[in-house]
Amino acid sequence: MVREREKEAVRQNLRDAGCPSEAIEKYMLLGEEDKAAEQAALLAGHRATLLLALHESQRKIDCLDFLTFKMTKAAKKR
Repeated sequence: MVREREKEAVRQNLRDAGCPSEAIEKYMLLGEEDKAAEQAALLAGHRATLLLALHESQRKIDCLDFLTFKMTKAAKKR
């Protein structure tokens, strides 16, 4: 019973991290097969994907911030 709760907690954590269902099931299967290195690689891959998305979003925010700065600067000149 405790083991099943632990497994469900891990699944929930992976869902919360945005892992697709296929990756979650693969992670759990790797755990059953005692393949921690492969689990770690799967997590690292998902982390890299999230980090890339974060950087892309940050670049977009920087573009908006620059435009806002230029607009504010132009308004002060008037």
